[in-house]
Amino acid sequence: MSKKNLKICITTNDIAQIECCSLRTASQRMNDMKVFFKKREKRHKITFSEYAEYIGVALEELEQHRSAS
Repeated sequence: MSKKNLKICITTNDIAQIECCSLRTASQRMNDMKVFFKKREKRHKITFSEYAEYIGVALEELEQHRSAS
């Protein structure tokens, strides 16, 4: 039995694909989430679980986007 490797951190490309929006809109969404979660430094990342909490969906809904490629 093999385990799937799942990404932990979300990228603007992931957000653009999930929300069917432009990279600029995804980048703005990422910045809004960093303010919301008080992640002030550039090296601080947003996780898929934080993204799911922010947009109000279950983490399982995002599983297809989490698979590491």
